[in-house]
Amino acid sequence: MKTKAPSLSSSRGIQASIAVGLATILLLFAAAPSLAARLYEITYSGCGGADAPVINEAYEARVVELVNEVRAANGNLPPLRRIPALSKAARYHATDLGTDNYFSHDSYDRNGGALQKVCGAFERMRKWYSYNAAGENIAAGYGTPEDVMAGWMNSSGHRQNILDPDFREIGVGYYQGSGEYGVYWVQNLGARNGEYPLIINNDAAATSDANVAVYVHGSWSEMRLRNDSGAWSEWQPFQNSFTWTLANSAGEHILSAELRSGATTYSTCDKINLTSVAAAAPAADYQVYLPVLASAEQQAQQIVTCE
Repeated sequence: MKTKAPSLSSSRGIQASIAVGLATILLLFAAAPSLAARLYEITYSGCGGADAPVINEAYEARVVELVNEVRAANGNLPPLRRIPALSKAARYHATDLGTDNYFSHDSYDRNGGALQKVCGAFERMRKWYSYNAAGENIAAGYGTPEDVMAGWMNSSGHRQNILDPDFREIGVGYYQGSGEYGVYWVQNLGARNGEYPLIINNDAAATSDANVAVYVHGSWSEMRLRNDSGAWSEWQPFQNSFTWTLANSAGEHILSAELRSGATTYSTCDKINLTSVAAAAPAADYQVYLPVLASAEQQAQQIVTCE
């Protein structure tokens, strides 16, 4: 049985008006996981930029759900939106930690068996994500999303990152297969100027109920919404949090919003999979407008893409 004493560190600072946060955590664990059978052709060297393979999508998504649950339970903080850029950044670092067998926020390469630093955490994150605020939590050895979240929340530095009210976006990386700890986790959190995510059901991937909870970041005067490529609702007073009814058909649905204040208008959206169809009463906060498409040409013009 192999054990290793926990090691904790955290730091926060200001650099060129950019708020950044770091936190690390190691596990006191019972047994290292077996090595993964899969071999990777990608060489994880330099300061990032390569897309690492997805080892466990469900684990990564579950960490995001848990983050949003604890944010709601601690001061009713706004949920974070999981985005591909931060997911790729986090997944790369988790994979690099395992394949090069080290544990640090900074990125290292091995040269003749020795580790050589190639860049810092936030220089690496900028390969994927141009932020004005950013934070990172890393962990090693934890077996499940629930376990790693418990470890992070029991450490003040990691907890501070998870509960930071300034963050709006998140990515999670999970790697299993090599390295001293066998399992590595990375959370990258951030916010970008001019980005105001819309989040359905705390960023859950699926729902069995067409009535969903919606959160929109930012402060605006008015908003209007639509389901999929349907008609827009009327402009109504802006609300950060409200309920909405999706189009009542099984499958993936996109909720889009247009937000405006004065001459400024901003578009945002989120998607979720509706797993079943039931007779659902419209949500109380907003009237639902069903798709109204006059022609195939108009329909093509209204196709919505949403990461």
